[in-house]
Order: sequence, then structure tokens, then C-alpha cells
Amino acid sequence: MKRFISRIALTAVTAGVMTALVPVSTASATNQTNCGDRTDFVKVWYNGNQTACFANAGVMAPQLPNVSRITSGNNNIEMILGGEVRTLPKWSSIVDVEGLNSTLYILQIR
Repeated sequence: MKRFISRIALTAVTAGVMTALVPVSTASATNQTNCGDRTDFVKVWYNGNQTACFANAGVMAPQLPNVSRITSGNNNIEMILGGEVRTLPKWSSIVDVEGLNSTLYILQIR
């Protein structure tokens, strides 16, 4: 019994040490922000007339439905829009003229 308890304690200590040593994934600095009058943010029009703006490099999963337009502002961006990976250089935009009502799943600002 004493040996069994020692093994459990050793296993718990090992698990704790491994958890401390495993690097934590890089935190995403991308955040949603108020658009205001700024044009340098990534701006997304969705669900008719709603807008969302994003700033700072990183990756996030905004899950915005029915996207009709995206502008990159002063950012190079990659995204998963609908089922496609799309890339936009700085000061570019895409417009859904076909009415596809795609969802913006992933947004990466570089």
C-alpha cells in the first residue's frame, strides 16, 4: 500500500512538472475595437448593416455571419471566409456581390 501511494505521489509531481515545462501557446493580441472614423483597422460588414473592427497582429475566430464586405485597412490579413482561405494586402477590400452570405470563421492580422 505504501508503494502504491508513493507511485501516485510521484505521478502527480511528474504531471505538475510537465505542465509547468510545456510552453503555453502564444497569446493572440488581435482584439475587436470601436471603429470610430478610423480606416486603418480591419473592418467587417455583416448581418446587413452591422460592423466590427479589429486591430493588432494575431489570430482570432470572430464567427461573423453573412459577411458582405471586408476592408484590410493598414494590415495584411488572411482569413477563412465561408470555406475558402482568402488573403488581402494592405488597403484592399472584398465585397460579396453574389450574396453568398459567408461566415468569417478565422481572421489573422499580420
